[in-house]
Formats: sequence, C-alpha cells, structure tokens
Amino acid sequence: MKKILIFLLVLQTLTACQTAEEGSVEKFATTNETVSQDLAEKAEETVEVLQRVEQAEAVSFNDDVYVYLNVTGFDRFFLKDIRSQAEKKLKTSLPEGKVHVSTDKKIEMEIKELKQKLDAQQITKKNVEKDTKKIKKDMEG
Repeated sequence: MKKILIFLLVLQTLTACQTAEEGSVEKFATTNETVSQDLAEKAEETVEVLQRVEQAEAVSFNDDVYVYLNVTGFDRFFLKDIRSQAEKKLKTSLPEGKVHVSTDKKIEMEIKELKQKLDAQQITKKNVEKDTKKIKKDMEG
C-alpha cells in the first residue's frame, strides 16, 4: 500500500512540474518580438574604417541610431574632432537615420548590454524603446 501511495505522489509531482514549464514557454513566445538592427550594423561598419576609431558599438530603434566609438591612447585628446568626423560620415551613409554619437564609457556599457539582450532575443520591443530613450537621455547629459 505504501509503494502505491509513494508512486502516486511522485507521478503527481512530475505531472505538475511539466504543466508549469509548458505554460512559461508559451508566455515567452508571445511576448518575443524582433527589432531590426540593420542600421546599427551599417553604422558600425561605416565608422570602424576611421583611423582613430578602434571599435564601434551601435544599436538602433526605428530611425534612431546610437553609436559608441572606442578611442584609446593619445587619440583621446581629439574626441570632439573624432565625434564630429564620425557624425558627418554617418549622416552621408545613413541619410534615413537620426544618428547619435558618443565616446562615453557609460554609453558603451548600456549599448553593449542592450545588444546582448537583442542578440539573445530576451527583450521586448517596448523595453528596447525604453532602453534607447535612457541611452539618448544619458548622451544628452
């Protein structure tokens, strides 16, 4: 009698756990939306050819493109000129987008974090909009 009772408890526990996992997968699948990063990828390729820029990170939402330029060493004395040069180049190569350029390390962290979430598809379109608004606000000072 004890064996039957234990068997029923184990069976009930396994069934209950299986039902909860299926529900959570469906919920995630319905909230997952893709946000195109074509403008961001094109922006990265455009500014990485600049001589003083070692690496660029970018994200985009709608027509807004947020770009971080990694400049190191002696070249950091010319950040204003480098940003200006990058903005001119981006405006000609991305006439359809509104470009925001920064060399601030805090912006780098925010853009990289958002890119990771976008790559893993762990963020909703509404949260992408919220994060890009925060990046824009931080870029403005």
